[in-house]
This record gives sequence, C-alpha cells and structure tokens, in this order.
Amino acid sequence: MKQRHLKLVLVGLVGLSLSATAGTKEPSIVPAEANNDGWIALFNGKDLTGWEPVGTAADWKVSDGAIEVVGTGDGWLASVATFGDFELIVEWWVSKGGNSGIFFRAGTDGKPWVNGYESQIDDDDTKNPTGSIYNRIKAKKVSTPDEQWNTTEIRAEGSQITVKLNGEQVADGSDETFKHGRIGLQMHDDKTTVKFRKVWIRPLGLKPLYNGKDFANWKVKTKTGEPVEIKVVDGVIRIQGGPGYVESNGDYGDFHARFKIKTEPREDNSSNSGVFMRGPRHPGDDFRKWPEGLEAQVFNEPEDFTTGGFYHFVKAPAVYAQNNEWFWMDINAVGNRYQTWVNGMPVSTWVDPKDRFKSGVFGLQAHDPLSIIYYGAAEVAELAPHVDGK
Repeated sequence: MKQRHLKLVLVGLVGLSLSATAGTKEPSIVPAEANNDGWIALFNGKDLTGWEPVGTAADWKVSDGAIEVVGTGDGWLASVATFGDFELIVEWWVSKGGNSGIFFRAGTDGKPWVNGYESQIDDDDTKNPTGSIYNRIKAKKVSTPDEQWNTTEIRAEGSQITVKLNGEQVADGSDETFKHGRIGLQMHDDKTTVKFRKVWIRPLGLKPLYNGKDFANWKVKTKTGEPVEIKVVDGVIRIQGGPGYVESNGDYGDFHARFKIKTEPREDNSSNSGVFMRGPRHPGDDFRKWPEGLEAQVFNEPEDFTTGGFYHFVKAPAVYAQNNEWFWMDINAVGNRYQTWVNGMPVSTWVDPKDRFKSGVFGLQAHDPLSIIYYGAAEVAELAPHVDGK
C-alpha cells in the first residue's frame, strides 16, 4: 500500500511539472524596468523576426547574438513596424573603413537616406561624419573606433532630432520632411562588414486610453443572464467570466498601443482573453458578438495562438507571459502591417495580403466563464503610413 501510494504521488508530481512547463514563459532580453518605461526590442537576439530585407544583394544573418552582413552589396533591413516619435538605441560594429547607417522614418521606395532619414556610420566621411543625419544635420566628430562596438542613440520628436554617440551628444537639429516610417539597418557596399546587436526603441507620445478610475472612455458590453462581471477594482479593470467585452469609445486606425495585463490560472490552463483592434462597433449596450476585426491573443498556453499571436492568422512562437504576473503587450498596426511584443520581446508579425481591417474599436475580451483577466493600463499613439518626401 505504501509503495502504491508513493507511485501515485510521483505520478501526480510529474503531471504537475508537465502542466507547469507547458505555460512557462521565455525570458525577455529587455529588463522589466526598461519595459515598464516603454522600451521594446526590435531585434530579439536570435532571428530576424520583425524585419524585412529591402533589395536583393545583401545577405542578412544572425550570428552570436548579432545581425551581421558581410560585403554582399547594398541593401537594407527594414522593420515591419512603422514609428513616428521615438527614442532608439542601436549598438553597432563596422569593419575598418566601412560604411553603414541607421535609417528612421524611412520609406521602402527609392533610397532610404533620401526618402527618410539616415544616421550615418562612416568615420571617413568629412561632410557627414558618424552620427550625422545624412545631408541634413552634420554631427561633430567624436571617437567611434572601427571594429569595436559603438552605440548610437536617436531621439526623434516632431521635427526635432537629437543624436548621441557612445553617450555624447553630437547632433541636434530640426527637419520637418518626414513624420512616420520604418527603422532600417544599412548594408552599404561589397567591402563592408557590419553588425548590429542591441536594437531597442521606445515609442513616444502615447496617451492613456484608460484613466485608472472608471469606464469614462469605454463601454462595458455584457449579456443579461451570462456569467460575466466587468468592473474596476483598485484602479484595475477586472474581467471575470464571459462572454462580453469592454469597447473603446474612440475608433483607431494606424497606431502603436500598449496594454498592461495579468491573467489568473484557470482550472485546466490559463485564463483566456484578447485585445480586439480595428473592429466594428456593434449597436446597443448588450453583448451580441465580438468586435472581430483583428485579435491579439491573451492566453499563456503554447497549444493555441498564444499571447501575442494574431488569432486565426499567426501563432506566437513562444510563451512570453506568465499567469499571476503583470506583463505588457505592445501592438503596432499601420496599413496592412502588424506586430506584437510581449514583455518587450518581438513576438508576431503579419502582413495582411487582403488588407481587410482599416479602422475600428479596441475591445478587451471577456472570453469564458472560467477566466479572470486584469487590465491595468492602456495607452495609444496614433500613427500614419510613411509619406514620400518631395
């Protein structure tokens, strides 16, 4: 009897261990404090998730935790996401006499240093030394040794652009040509080797969607008789049960948004929710159906689309959030391009070939009777597609 009891205990412990492992989160390369301040990674240190090559000559790869391209001819790597105002940190390494650059607010048609801005990387260019906004704002020359890691910091807010190199400000000027566009990494020629390691961005200009007190900017939509309760508790939106959702009063098209979320464990796995975007506004006060534009999933289980996945379209590659812990989910949507981050890690990208969702409400989902979800913050900055320079 004792041996049988011991076997049952061991089987139970193994089962619990497997269950816990299924939803165990992957670590983020962005520390929690930095992510709380709004920083997210454009490069995950492993692969090119969130990037698109522009041009066919450059052969981009990831080696030893860095993006690397070796003397394969010109081209550039463009972020899937579009940004407007931001702070950007890029660590880079360039070979002796090499030439590269960091593009921002760039378009993918034409030359990105003409149809956008370039922060130059070229110690031999006397007209545009490293840190200059190419052909627009000249930087003072400081030491950025070749074949060593250097850091460029760019702040672009409205027309004002500031650049630091290795912590020292080298450029500060104004240019109103471009307001939105892609971030880009340049492969300049067939003689240069260039590497990029840390690529972090903090979008600026986000405004609160939730005031931390009540549903002033939202409408609660539930159905009488259904097991669902949505209320504000201690400054946090608490969603228990379902179906139902909380609908934003405003409509949003192109944007970067952030949501602070916590899920409780459910009997069988994780509580389930989602952030709807660009969804239709259904008439009336009662729940009829979901505002199904596009949904960024909130479900910390690997068997489903998983937190940060785009429901029905793209499954998240890993679990980056954990039950009973607050996490941030960022969503970038401009035109038909979408990207999510969870705890600062780039998770899912999707380019909608049918361009089917244009504008609509945000919806915070009450999914099912067993789920309990908390939304502690919601912020958004409205964006626009890149407009080519004149």
